[in-house]
Order: sequence, then C-alpha cells, then structure tokens
Amino acid sequence: MTFYSISLAIVGVYAGLNILINLFLAYRVSSNRVRTNVMTGTGDDEKLYNASRAHVTNVEYTPIGLIGLVVLHMLSASIYVLHVVGLALTIGRVLHAIGVSRTGASTPPRLVGTLLTWIGQLVAGVACLYYVFI
Repeated sequence: MTFYSISLAIVGVYAGLNILINLFLAYRVSSNRVRTNVMTGTGDDEKLYNASRAHVTNVEYTPIGLIGLVVLHMLSASIYVLHVVGLALTIGRVLHAIGVSRTGASTPPRLVGTLLTWIGQLVAGVACLYYVFI
C-alpha cells in the first residue's frame, strides 16, 4: 500500500464510522416518532426532542469535519494529522450525542464532545492551511 492509499483508507474509516453514527441517530429519531406518533417537529416529548437535537447537531458538524479529512488526504497530510482530526471528530460526536440524548441540560459528555468536535475542526482547518502554504 502506498502512502496515498493508506491515507485514503484512514479517511474511509472515519467517514464510515461517522456515517454509521449518523444513521444510528436518525434511527433513534424515527423510532421516537413512531412511539409518540409525532411525525413533524417534536411535540411535547422530551425523548423525541433530545434524539432530534442529537441528530441535527451531528448533521451540522460532521460534514465539515469529513470535508476537512478529505482535503487533508488530497494535500497528502500526515496520517497522524488525519487520525487526530478523525478521532477528535468521531469521539466528539459520540460523546455529544450521548450527552444530548440524556437531557437538554449541559452534561460532561456534551461539553467534552463539543470541545473535541471543535478541536478536530480547528486542527483540520489549520492543517489545511499549513499543507497548502508549506
């Protein structure tokens, strides 16, 4: 395997994991919709609201992180940089979903998940600029 194909495989692992996370979160929203018979919005059901927020927030942040990973791959970034971005994004999204799914209040998993997601995006953004200009 060449460096470039290893790099692409790393991106594929994180893309695959995050796609599955998103599908799981979507399933949780759908199952809560069936349970409550609320097909639009969230009604007054807290579980449906929390499941919906976990999914929506994941959909807001994950694509940006994955785009960063793809661009870093195309710029031949270090596999270590790819892993830092991919792990921060993936672990961050899981922790955030756990925290938001439990309650609408601030929780440690939600806070740590948010910070990891932001760190992953920060590293991706800075690394993209680094690899472009170096």
